[in-house]
Amino acid sequence: MSSDHHPQSHWHPDVRSAPALAQRLDRLAMRLLPGGLTALVAALLAAPTGIPGAIALIPGLVMASVFFWSVWRPASMSVPVVFFLGLLLDLIGFAPLGVSAFAFLLLHGVAVHMRFGLMRLNFVTLWLAFTLLESGICWLLWFMVSSLSFKIMPTAPVIFECMLTAGIYPPFAALGNWAHRRFSNPEPQL
Repeated sequence: MSSDHHPQSHWHPDVRSAPALAQRLDRLAMRLLPGGLTALVAALLAAPTGIPGAIALIPGLVMASVFFWSVWRPASMSVPVVFFLGLLLDLIGFAPLGVSAFAFLLLHGVAVHMRFGLMRLNFVTLWLAFTLLESGICWLLWFMVSSLSFKIMPTAPVIFECMLTAGIYPPFAALGNWAHRRFSNPEPQL
């Protein structure tokens, strides 16, 4: 009996696996896109471009990104991605290694845990919820850095960072909503 008459001779693994591999790669790229873009923008802002105040934008931008994607696409802002972004921020800001990673993982955990409630809120209420959370994260970072350096750090930069991060969220959310609708959703379909 030749292989042409075998009941499974119509199966061509190279033909069937190609689209599946492409879909998997596309899904992986979609999952890594928010975190990758956030890391890229943070690195660009940290580069010596001469743009005034660029470095001050980085923590707020990362916090807005972690919160937004943790609520709307948690698979795109997974724990390893959040941990990497925190370490990157510590390296950029010369902070004790792991401090930002811990704080961002906490923000991520709260956002993912409350995501279904947060998704039902209107934008202004969601913005207020983010402002409360990011303020808590900023003060937690201040507390951890003060504790690890055995001195009380100045509080004015913390207040400025809280206000700046709150101001960053609306334009970031507008851009994130556009990207959320524009690109395919990598979340597993139930």
